[in-house]
Formats: sequence, structure tokens, C-alpha cells
Amino acid sequence: MRIIDYYNYIAMAAYILMGVAAIYFYLRGKRKKGPQISDRAAGIIFTIIMIAAAFLRLYRLGDVPYGLQQDEASIGYDAYTLATYGIDRNGYHFPIYPITWGCGGGSPLLIYLNVVSVSLFGTGIVKLRMIPAACGILTVLLFYLILRLAFEKNVRNIASLLGAGFLAVCPWHVILSRWSLDCNIMPFNLLLSVYLFLLGVKGKSTLFYGLSAASFAVSMYSYGAATIVIPLFLLFISAYCLKERLITIRQLLVSVAAFMIVFAPLLLFYAVNYLGVPEIVTEHFCFNKFTAARTGEAFISLDKNLPGKIAGNLRAILRAVSVGDDSFTIAHYYEGYATLFEFTFPITLIGIVTAIMDLFRKRGDRGNDGLHSVSDAIFLFLTLGCVILGLVILPDINRLVMIFVPMIYFFVKGAVFAADNLGKISTAALCLILLVGGLSFSRDYFKDFNTWSISIYMPGYGDAIKRAYEIAGDDRMIYSTYDGLSAPFMLALYYNNYDPHRFYTTVEYKDEKAEFRIAESFGNFVFHLPDDLTESEHDTDVFVLSSAERDEFGEKEGYKCEDFGGYFVLYR
Repeated sequence: MRIIDYYNYIAMAAYILMGVAAIYFYLRGKRKKGPQISDRAAGIIFTIIMIAAAFLRLYRLGDVPYGLQQDEASIGYDAYTLATYGIDRNGYHFPIYPITWGCGGGSPLLIYLNVVSVSLFGTGIVKLRMIPAACGILTVLLFYLILRLAFEKNVRNIASLLGAGFLAVCPWHVILSRWSLDCNIMPFNLLLSVYLFLLGVKGKSTLFYGLSAASFAVSMYSYGAATIVIPLFLLFISAYCLKERLITIRQLLVSVAAFMIVFAPLLLFYAVNYLGVPEIVTEHFCFNKFTAARTGEAFISLDKNLPGKIAGNLRAILRAVSVGDDSFTIAHYYEGYATLFEFTFPITLIGIVTAIMDLFRKRGDRGNDGLHSVSDAIFLFLTLGCVILGLVILPDINRLVMIFVPMIYFFVKGAVFAADNLGKISTAALCLILLVGGLSFSRDYFKDFNTWSISIYMPGYGDAIKRAYEIAGDDRMIYSTYDGLSAPFMLALYYNNYDPHRFYTTVEYKDEKAEFRIAESFGNFVFHLPDDLTESEHDTDVFVLSSAERDEFGEKEGYKCEDFGGYFVLYR
């Protein structure tokens, strides 16, 4: 066991004791005065938090994680081809939703944001990851602003600082901010929409309600899971706000109109793919069809085992928001550091319970001009939408991306409850435990995460396949290993800024109708090795080999070998 494993046990025990003690003093009516932080001190502390958040998301951005994951390469390559040629890798002109792998797998918002980035700054790993990193930093700012609206004046500073500090060092959010997957910008999109909505509630503003609705519609372009969670959430929160008279019928209709205007292109795309509407393919934009459906890979099957699958999904959701689930992809999970740390859930659970209790209090007892209660409603309904989604899909950390910010909100709410009932010393201890966990994660992440995630990011291969193309050009064959790799053709496309016209007219897929189409070859690239590299027919060919294959090949006269850290380029 590592030191962090012992620390997790100790911290968990401490948080359980704090939670039990806070409930005890609350029931006995022996509340103590919580800590007070002046606005000036809060501003200074928040500046430090933002510096830490920026450092954790920008430091060595191109090196940690080292290499490139295939979905990153997919998003980056489609952005490059759209910015440079006006088509995606499948030959469609500015598709509303690029079909990427054939069934999607790369939502349009991040791709088109990267089109802007490529147009301004060109390609490269740091540039590809800069948008999630910038969104990650801004998400900390948005959460801070939301908490300042959500909590009453006497606890506003401590609540907003604790929430921003937690999000700044949170393992889940730091990790997702440092690589380019479509779902990784979803927390930013979500919190921007929530912030605008709270401004609408605060000012009873039709403008902010409409902007919030439009922002929620933009979120629908961010990630597939949003197409279920966002409509459910909007249905729940609209009913709540109508009941509480926080929004008028007119304001609701304006918001619906704003949402539908922004959502209309995506809605038409879904009609083309699921309702039999013919493809719309022009020289300027496209509403094209997927080549395969993704339901089998994403949704649970409806059979006699359905109750057991739903129960299993519920357990997976509970593990994800509590002690973590090590079955999740290691691209978003680091051993010893659960999604929200392994020790925070006792306080989070208290926050969930108090949020539910506050939601059902009489309106006159809520205080803070209704924002306190509506904030509880927002994050409870978001959680409910995510749980409903999690019960019908095959849950993983990507598809549950929208549930974790609500959990941090509930942690803050639980911590404020503890502060109100335990006093200053216990509050300081609660914050210190979280800070130590964050410092430990930060140290270990930059020290060991590359070793932990080596199978995901394929370090060295991108540089090797780029060098192979430099040597071979378009005239000599390039044979690539598949050892330790996932969809290496995508890295070959991205690292070489390959002409998309040549790709889509020459590509041979292993299975054209597979849910995720994998190229077996394109142009002069072949993604398997010949039986014998030394046969005369391969004298002019260039090979990319893994370390094991290089050792097996041995030293042969007349061959040059270049080492790219785990992968080798071999040629005569």
C-alpha cells in the first residue's frame, strides 16, 4: 500500500466523525459559530486558488500525459481538415455533426473550437489540449461565482472558496482538463448555463433566462450524454420554477424559443439519422448519416437480466461519486485518487440530505432571495438526470461527466453544515484534510501519471510514425506495428497532417459497418507488419516497430534504426 492509501482511510474516518458530530450538535441545538472570512481576504485566497488551478492545468501540458490518445487525435485531425480543406476526414463539407469513427465518438463543439484554434495557431499537442485546459480554469471561476450566488451572506465566502479550492485540485477535473476529449469541456458548458440561469432568477431577467436556454442548447453539441440529461433537467427545473413563481409563462416561452433556435441544426441531424429524413449534403454544410449505430456499445440491453443490470449500474454510479471505481478508463482515473477523492463522500452525503430538506422548506424560511433554494434544486435535478441516464447506459466516467460538479456542490453544502455546528477548528481541519489530499495528488500526478497511463496515450508512436512518413514520403510503403496501440491510423493522420482527400479515397477499413471503424490501410500506410521484413520485396519499405519487435529483429546489416522512446523506425 502507498502512503495515500493510508491517508485515505484516516481522512475518511475523520470526515465520518465530523459528520456524525455535526449531526449530533445540530439535533441537540448546540450550534457553534463557523469561521468568517472578510471579502478582502476572500479575494486574496481566491486569487491563489486560481493561480493553483491554472498551474495544475497548464504545467507540462504537452508532456503529462505523454503521447496522444486516439480520440484526441481524431478530434484534432478533423479540426485540421476542416480548417485547412473545409471537409472532415470522411469528405463532408462542414458537417453539423462530424461522424468521426462512423458512429460519432467526437461531438461537434470541441472539434469546431479546435477549427478556430488550428486556424489561428496551427496543430500540435499543446494547442490541441489548450481548449480543455482553458475551459477547466474558467470552470473554477464559474463555480466560485455560482456559489457566491447560491449561499447566504454569512457563509458565502467560506462556501465559494471551499468549492473553488476543491474543484481546483480535484483529481477528476485536473485530469480531464489536461487532454482533449469532447466530454472534457462539458463541466464548463454546464456551469456557464447554470450561472446564466441563476442571474435570470436573481434579476427576474428574461434576457438571462434566454441566454441560459441558448447556453444549455450549446451544451447539447458538447457530448452525447447531454441529449438525455439536459432535456430531463430543463423539464424538472422549469416545472419547479413555475411552481415557485420564479419564472413567468412568457419568460419560459422565450427560453424555449431560444433553446430551439440553437438546437434546431442538431435536431435536424438527429432526424436524418433516426427518423429517415434524407441526408442533406451540399458544398457548404452537411447533415450526414452515421455509418453505424452506437446503441449496442452505449445502452444496456432489454432482456430478462434488466433488473440486475439496472442495480449494477446504480452501484457503479454510487462507487463513482464515493470511493471511486477502478474499472473506469485510466485516462480519467488515477490509482489512489478517486474521482472526488476517496474520503469526501461522508460530507457530500450530508450535503445531499440537507439540500433535499432545504428544498422542501416553506418558501418564507429559505432566505437569500430564493437563490439558495433554487441552487439546491438545480444541482439535485442535475443529479437526478445523471442517475436516470446512468441506469439505462453502460456507465463510465465519461458518460457520468455531468454528475461530479453537483457532488462537489453537495460537499460544500455538507461542509457548511459541519462548520455551522462544529465551529472554526473543525472547519479548519476539514479544509486541511482536503488540501493535503490535493497536494499529494498534484505531486503524484506529475511524477507518476505517465507511467500509469502509458497504455492509453501510446507515447513515442506519434513521433515515430511522423518520422517514418518523412523518410518514405508518398512513394515508399510504411508498415506499422499494432503492438500496444489502439487505432494507430488516427495518430498517423494527425501527426502527419495527412491530406483528407487522399485518406477517404484510399482507406480500407477492417469493418466498414463496425461501430468504430478502424483503418487497416490508407495511401502508402499499412497497419500490420509483413511476415518477413527482410524479404527483397520490402527493401525500400519503412517499418515502425515496438520495442519487443525491435529486439526480435536484432541487428541486420544495411538497416538504420531510430529510437523514439518505445517505438522504432527501421529502414534500409
